[in-house]
Amino acid sequence: MTSTSPGGGVIVAVAQLALAVGAPDANRKAAADAVAEAAAAGARLVVLPELCDSGYVFADADEARGLASRAQDGATLREWRSLAATHDLVIAGGFCELGDDGKLYNSAAIVDGSGTRAVYRKAHLWDAEKNVFTPGDGAPPVVELPFGRVGLMICYDLEFPEWVRLPALSGADLIAAPVNWPAAVVPTPPGERPDVVVKAQAAASVNGVFVAVADRCADERGVSWVSGSVIVSPRGFPLAGPVLADRPVVLTAACDLPQARDKRVGAVNDLLADRRPELYARLRPSGSRVAAASAHWGARFVANGTDIGDFQATLGRIRGWDDWCREWGVTARRYEALAEEASAAGRLVTAGEAWRRAALCWHWGKFVFVDHPDEQRAAHDRAVSCFRRGAGTLSPPAELVSVPYGGEGGALAAYLRVPGAGTGAGGRPPVVIMIPGLDSVKEELQATAEYLLRRGLAAIAVDGPGQGEAEYDLPIEPAYEKVATAVVDYLAGRPDVDGDRIGVFGVSLGGYYAARCAAFEPRLRAAVDLAGPYRLDSDWDSLPPQTRAAFQVRSRAGSDEEARSRAGALTLEEAAARITSPLLVVHGGQDRLIPVYHAERLSREAPGAELLLYGDGNHGLTNHAFDSRSRIADWLATHLAT
Repeated sequence: MTSTSPGGGVIVAVAQLALAVGAPDANRKAAADAVAEAAAAGARLVVLPELCDSGYVFADADEARGLASRAQDGATLREWRSLAATHDLVIAGGFCELGDDGKLYNSAAIVDGSGTRAVYRKAHLWDAEKNVFTPGDGAPPVVELPFGRVGLMICYDLEFPEWVRLPALSGADLIAAPVNWPAAVVPTPPGERPDVVVKAQAAASVNGVFVAVADRCADERGVSWVSGSVIVSPRGFPLAGPVLADRPVVLTAACDLPQARDKRVGAVNDLLADRRPELYARLRPSGSRVAAASAHWGARFVANGTDIGDFQATLGRIRGWDDWCREWGVTARRYEALAEEASAAGRLVTAGEAWRRAALCWHWGKFVFVDHPDEQRAAHDRAVSCFRRGAGTLSPPAELVSVPYGGEGGALAAYLRVPGAGTGAGGRPPVVIMIPGLDSVKEELQATAEYLLRRGLAAIAVDGPGQGEAEYDLPIEPAYEKVATAVVDYLAGRPDVDGDRIGVFGVSLGGYYAARCAAFEPRLRAAVDLAGPYRLDSDWDSLPPQTRAAFQVRSRAGSDEEARSRAGALTLEEAAARITSPLLVVHGGQDRLIPVYHAERLSREAPGAELLLYGDGNHGLTNHAFDSRSRIADWLATHLAT
């Protein structure tokens, strides 16, 4: 064993193994022995090589198929789970996978004592691998472990800077890389390291993450190996290795994984915040706007009240973006007809539910459909009207209220819902101001409001400037604390809520607004920022085209360039340090709209902040809706209890 000197952080091990194709039992035993050796050295994470159960140099696809196993019930992952439980550690390693679709994949898994935490299929196949395996198309996973966040990719994947950037943006502290690095055809110059080792060091340095590479040794059917197992620091320097010798060995190093979350380089620079995505646009294919909308928002539609069947049926009718609003209107009209029929028969609960479902469908049709303003406005009006007809049958009902705003008789529309019983002065419940994002509205937030109401909290969801009922009259307002102040003033005059116990919740761009409100409206007792940006223009060109177009329209910008400039005004750079009241920053590690570094920066700079991160969470955590909304509601109930 080779190890670094003792130091702070978790012990990470990489196991360089002598593997043989077609000898899975011997290969698994070598891996088990290495895991035990690493555990004896105190390792909490052990990285094993690529295809470490099957070997690598297959005669053909049939030989590989005979050595492959399924992820859910294969011998390799079962054994890793047992080893992880026995030694109280986590294993990341490569295996030959037979997919449920019958295809072969060069895969890797992260496994702990509870089972398989993630499976990743190699996306970039090397050389003859293309004759055996199907490439994966899923992004590298990032798994939240007790000691840090671990991303996973395989061998040749490391050589694609765009691919390594994805787990870095998703909050990975360390990238585990099982590899089988074949020896270079062209010899490495004297005194230099092999190019694959240099690339691993570069990947660590340019992303500010640890990289742990487990290579292999022992010639296999005429192929020799770099045997370059190495553990690299976020600065790109080796902490252990590279071995560069044809022998089995276990390397260990103490890695202070949270160190990777600080991307600052000197006093004024930051590896991620200094990126200029607007200059990298040619790296992003244009793709289909319909496909992009489905990928980004499908889980959101379902989590907020639209049946998966309606979602699939509607998208099945859409052939191009111009069909989007019209086809959601077709689905909406079906619910309108159901509502009218139920209402005529006196079935008011059914009618109310159908009206609200119709409203959501109209909303999905218009929410980023800015290409055809007249069609969008008509869908907007129908969404507002349908929800109003169904608001009274919610339990508790949603009361449409007007919040004075902006002087000269101006007002913002909001829905206030008050639970039947509260605590505090006169039995009045605390109240949470709910803020939509760029393309969400007060009606959509009612699915989340249910979690607050069940905990005895009142909820007032408001359409602020650039949102919902206000989007056609008022442009986006970066200083959203003006809205919070207006709502707090309004609530002070309500006899049915406790105006001294007010919190604020916002999602997506509304998360930015919530944090901004917490900085400048002192009467707010607690705030939740879910999936909000720290600075909106930081990843402008990585945003979906529909999102950029919607911001351009709702900010009254005349061009994409002007919209980017206006997005730069939505920043917490001066506000974060002012947030001294409790702030819960909630984010998904796989958020493709607002990368996780936004949340990490805010939680680092705001004195009152705590960070709740779901490593595999999407934008808005709609793939963890129950858990995340429950935890948010519990947190708010606790902080507004007295």
